[in-house]
Amino acid sequence: MFDHIVVAVDGSGSSKKALDAARELAGLTSGTVRVLHVREHGFAGRAGEVEFEGREEAHAMVDEAVAGLQAAGTTATGPVRGALHGHAAREIVDEATEVGADVIVVGSRGHSELTEILLGSTANKVLHLASVPVLVVH
Repeated sequence: MFDHIVVAVDGSGSSKKALDAARELAGLTSGTVRVLHVREHGFAGRAGEVEFEGREEAHAMVDEAVAGLQAAGTTATGPVRGALHGHAAREIVDEATEVGADVIVVGSRGHSELTEILLGSTANKVLHLASVPVLVVH
């Protein structure tokens, strides 16, 4: 049922819970987990591109998550993808489509409903963009 699982991580507590949920799902189905981190960047006018986090930090986050899953007996791999700030959800859905994911697991940061309405969230956007089931872990 859920043989191919994509889980998005960002280093937050809720993404760690999402990672645990992905591990549990994979254990139930002998599935594989694809750990994904989207490294966002923006533009500052004439100053050019602005990176919000270091490349090494992003790769270390994914490597640590993959190693933890593998140590628990789960088959796992993971890339880092880049995206313009605010476009992480599209990258998550694109990754899921490219690898033929059966489910996407994301964490919810627990924003208030008002913040959610005004700003939107990556999890909310993934829910609307995905063509496969999405498990949002709070």
